[in-house]
Amino acid sequence: MTTWFAGELLMRLACEDAERFEQAERFRVRYTGAEANAAVAMCSLGAADVELLSAVPDDAIGRSCLAGLRRYGPGVSHVVAAPGRLGIFYLETGAHVRPSQCIYDRAGSVFAETPFEVYGAEKLFAASPGGWLHLSGTMGALSPNCRTLARKLVSAAKAAGLTGSFDLNYRARLWGKEDARAAFRELVTVTDVLIANEGVAEEFLGAPAAELCGKFGLLAACLTTRRDIDASQTAFGARMFRANGAFAEAPVRAFGVVDRVGGGDAFAGAMIWALRQKDWDDARRIAFAAACGVLKHETRGDFSLSTREEVDAFLAGGDAAIRR
Repeated sequence: MTTWFAGELLMRLACEDAERFEQAERFRVRYTGAEANAAVAMCSLGAADVELLSAVPDDAIGRSCLAGLRRYGPGVSHVVAAPGRLGIFYLETGAHVRPSQCIYDRAGSVFAETPFEVYGAEKLFAASPGGWLHLSGTMGALSPNCRTLARKLVSAAKAAGLTGSFDLNYRARLWGKEDARAAFRELVTVTDVLIANEGVAEEFLGAPAAELCGKFGLLAACLTTRRDIDASQTAFGARMFRANGAFAEAPVRAFGVVDRVGGGDAFAGAMIWALRQKDWDDARRIAFAAACGVLKHETRGDFSLSTREEVDAFLAGGDAAIRR
């Protein structure tokens, strides 16, 4: 059963240590993308048949991006290579009272301009019975083409009988709230599983967390509860609501941060993986996904590399002694 992750692939250029952009003389290069991050999290947990659906430049940068992702498990054979440029985001990591910040350079990327028809999604989804499609809220922010792409991907997945999940992540530096609100509400109405920060979901969807499933016809709403203490410390938990009123919760946990980027994506990937464990109950699912999100904050880069064994040990209260 193939799990498809559709979205833009990016180059991340990060300042070293805690340098400011104005100080940086070199950047650390990694490849990333909200959906790709979630895909890597699933692969790290042991999932098979995980595929990326995206577009990269038909050049050495595009090939480097795919090689960087392939080594962590997701399949890239359905990523389109076409003339154009790869989107970029620059990261300045904050410390204590100084927040981190991102600067985006994504306008006109090859993914932003590649139309739905190029991907052959209807054929791919039809060949994936019992499959899953995941995309995130950043897709629609990139271009009018991407807003159309998101709608058509979800429609094609639904027609093929795939389960659909949507990570409602809002980036204020990419688009305004009103445009985002309209796009998010359109997608949520045809989504099966909502994944989001609880406060953001309530703001953009106009309903309390406990009412989201009923209002939008969702199978489940899986929502993180987060509180930033400062740039070096955060608190992370999660709650899960079902259409029948069932509820499960992972308590908020406070901890220090190595790299906060990708924590929500790790939660999303682990949540999808947990939902596909048919012998698990929702209490175990939400606890597992939240733990994976917490552990990502202790890994440099955007990817969650935690294995199932590591997450289980963390949940069991395992100590942090060196493993040798």
